Amino acid sequence: MGEITNVAGVDLDIEVRGTGRPLLVLHGGEGLGPERTWLDLLAKSYRVIAPHHPGFGRSALPDAIGTVEDLAYLYLDLADKLGLREATLLGASFGGWIAAELAVRNTQHFSRLVLAAPLGIKVGGRSDRDIADMHDMTREEFLAAAYADPKVGTFDPKQFSDIELAQLVRGREAFTLFGWKPYMHNPRLKRWLHRIDKPTTVLWGDKDRIISRDYCAAFAAEISGAKLETIEYSGHFPLWEKPESVARLLAA
Repeated sequence: MGEITNVAGVDLDIEVRGTGRPLLVLHGGEGLGPERTWLDLLAKSYRVIAPHHPGFGRSALPDAIGTVEDLAYLYLDLADKLGLREATLLGASFGGWIAAELAVRNTQHFSRLVLAAPLGIKVGGRSDRDIADMHDMTREEFLAAAYADPKVGTFDPKQFSDIELAQLVRGREAFTLFGWKPYMHNPRLKRWLHRIDKPTTVLWGDKDRIISRDYCAAFAAEISGAKLETIEYSGHFPLWEKPESVARLLAA
């Protein structure tokens, strides 16, 4: 369980593990996950700072917070509060969108970015679907699209307390709030990705059927010098499915 820290008037539930160079992790729409062994793996090399977004975990969701741009400014305030310097910013899926919104505004706290299967931009035409409609899938369909091995995303509700289950549902409601209209992107973000002035790596899992490799390649193409790396035998959540591969890329 994390610690509650007030940032700009918002109570955030933040997981902090390990020592060393700071690594700010912004999670995806599934939250930090019921099993967080991947955090322990990263904590062997970094001081991992992983906030639960507003509406997730025990983090508050005040009325004043309702857009991804709000989250970007909130995490810039968190970086100020923590005095981060030369930190790595790692954003996964929905968290990759937040990380990109943050970085086009200010990168002074960070030395590099890693965007793992980031959402957030429009690549195709108006009628083209760049991002699979996760809200129009059954849980089984979502697991098949999001994971190379659907068992990784499967959990038994009986293993969780009523409070934990309520937090899970609350997080999914918050995810819908932040990414409903327009669906999972900011139509203006792509225009400003050129402002990201730190070394950036975009990761894509080769079994990801939420977004395509072309989508991630288009994301990387808008950021000067950005690299696109493929994680084999991984779906949309390489931090969960292939944490060792992600840790090796961070080390490199």
